[in-house]
Amino acid sequence: MSFDFLADDRISKLFPQHSWQIKGHHLKREALAISDMDGFIKRYGEPDKPEKRKKLAQDISKNPLAHLRSLYLREEFMAELDANQRGKAKARDVGSGWQALEKTGAMANVPLSALPTGSAVWTLRCQLLTPLLTGDDDPFYLFDNPLRKDHIFNVPYLSAAAIKGLAADAYQRAFPGQVAWETRGQKDPERTMHLRNEDSHARRLFGVASDDNQADSLRGRLHFSPLWLRWVQYLVMNPMDEKKGVGTMPIQFEAAAPFDEKAKPVTLELRGFYFNPLGADGSDETAVRADLSRFIAALAHWWPVLGLGAKRLAGYGAIKPTDIEVTAKGWRNWPDKPLKKEGPQAWLDMATKIAGEQP
Repeated sequence: MSFDFLADDRISKLFPQHSWQIKGHHLKREALAISDMDGFIKRYGEPDKPEKRKKLAQDISKNPLAHLRSLYLREEFMAELDANQRGKAKARDVGSGWQALEKTGAMANVPLSALPTGSAVWTLRCQLLTPLLTGDDDPFYLFDNPLRKDHIFNVPYLSAAAIKGLAADAYQRAFPGQVAWETRGQKDPERTMHLRNEDSHARRLFGVASDDNQADSLRGRLHFSPLWLRWVQYLVMNPMDEKKGVGTMPIQFEAAAPFDEKAKPVTLELRGFYFNPLGADGSDETAVRADLSRFIAALAHWWPVLGLGAKRLAGYGAIKPTDIEVTAKGWRNWPDKPLKKEGPQAWLDMATKIAGEQP
């Protein structure tokens, strides 16, 4: 079956290769604005028997959106369907938007020449082991739980702000200090402020945002790029009634797939830099390298355990480190070109090297 929501074969032929994204954007409007039930049924699944057609018309009248969602998933995101319309899930490439985004340079790191002496640029790479979720609230999308996407290129991503939050969480777990987290304040923002005022490394890395006194605020030295996600799949979760042990209402999630369209593992690239403000407190090389080594070590310990994105404690967004590159400006005993470490322990090895070879 081929979706033809414009009911015009000439228009369908004009769709780009990756037209699944266009269909996902328009099918919800199609389902919510049915005026011709007979025409709708002909376009989206004409049964071969009258009794089946009658039942289909009843089902569509009750919930046309659920009907189109099911058809969309089967056609666009399942392979090798059997007689019962079951098949293996497949991933889809976001397509031309990815190539267009690459040409803008948005996926490249900040050039080290644009940063002050003592700064560093880093790239973390990891294999995605389970689907990664990033929440969005697009009211016009076919599914209620889509990935967050760039508004221009339509490429899914995990925002820089979300990555900073995950990094700060990993740091606080790795370096909790001598005081129990619960005793640092009544709410998490207050506890975070208390920890960063106590830990100079955390204060320099992530900064402090004070609503009470703006003078107490401090911009962090870590800067992150978004984590761009190229491969998309759909998940169907069916919460169960605890008493009856049966499913209640299936919920669809759009997710970043851990495999590509050829079933090969997907590698994620996370880029960022450390901006060293010359002349500020803690801007000497010893402090900078101590900051970065603690930051990378925290990610190495906790991100493979907790994962990335939403619902990570339920097992989504699991990762395995593969390699890391760090380029530093003006560090003694450090190469001018990017220094690379590879393997599952690469992140931790890099943290150890940064900390261990100080002047």
